[in-house]
Amino acid sequence: MKRTLLLATSILTITAAQAQHATHSAPVTRPVVTAAKPTATGDTLTLTNIPATQTERLLYPVAPAGSGYTTGTNVYNDKGFAERYYFDAGDSSVNVLGVVALFGGNVSATSTKSVMLRIWSQTAPKPITARLYYEGFPFETLDSLSVPATKLGIGPTADTLKAFMFATPTGFLKGPFFAGYTIDYNFETLGPDTIALKTSKHNTRNTAPYRLRYNMANADTVSVDTLINVQNATLWADNKWHDNYTDNDSLYNDLAIFPIVVVGGPTGTGRVTHKDLSLMGAYPNPSTGTANIRFALAEGADVSITIMDMAGHTVYTRQLSDLRAGEHTVQVSTAGYAAGTYIYLVRTATGSGMAGKMQVAH
Repeated sequence: MKRTLLLATSILTITAAQAQHATHSAPVTRPVVTAAKPTATGDTLTLTNIPATQTERLLYPVAPAGSGYTTGTNVYNDKGFAERYYFDAGDSSVNVLGVVALFGGNVSATSTKSVMLRIWSQTAPKPITARLYYEGFPFETLDSLSVPATKLGIGPTADTLKAFMFATPTGFLKGPFFAGYTIDYNFETLGPDTIALKTSKHNTRNTAPYRLRYNMANADTVSVDTLINVQNATLWADNKWHDNYTDNDSLYNDLAIFPIVVVGGPTGTGRVTHKDLSLMGAYPNPSTGTANIRFALAEGADVSITIMDMAGHTVYTRQLSDLRAGEHTVQVSTAGYAAGTYIYLVRTATGSGMAGKMQVAH
């Protein structure tokens, strides 16, 4: 009975926290800049050029039209955007080689703007009250790459999913990490360019907004902490990270950025997990005719697999419908591929995604 009461108290506490911290659109905390900025057709906070059936979109549910994107240049001068990835360092080793990302917006051919793609470590839990914590935010930059806006894959008619490789991999990570980017701009003097990382639809995220942590001092003493699951976060102009669900318009979606990882483990079962998807890698690597891509689903889902060469051209795509929960191995023929390096991306219909690198040899 005591544990049930504690659970109910935690739920009430986080509900109050959501009301207290969902301040992204409140003028007191984030005053709206009144100066207007001209934008191209569909290049606004409203979804005028993204079909409703498309997985990714540029989304800001609470804002005036014409003032930018939530995951990029916008009226609030937000500076950074990050998605959290988790793995158990006790049985997995993860090295990040780069990211696959889908950007959108409007970029002129003469643009001089750029974004800094980053991998961050995670902070320790951040207390809000004695029993309520944010699980962690982006902390130290582990790797980064500056990319000109003209090289992000933003096109006049269609945007391109692109792979970006770090000059030096991160090295093996010690715990959960964030993938995302930062951008330096001033909305008042932004000019014709708008840049944003695409997202899934609002309310399509399928991870719980919080989890409970039981602290057992002994058999008779149990306390419970509520940890807010910071799935993604925004770096505001105040140079502080804010959780997108509890502190940023209750945004409940996922960012279209996926780390390119090498996964290993002492038992050969190493994996990195993002929401309902775990990636275990591809074998043999290098491949001489056939590659096997291994992943696992926490629950049944539609899955797509995309393979790209290092120039960004898609050489393989496959849609897999109604896969059951559990581990899966998808066999891909690489006999017709030119020898070299390729990026494979595994994505679920609910917005999870992760990528890996494989070599093809003949």
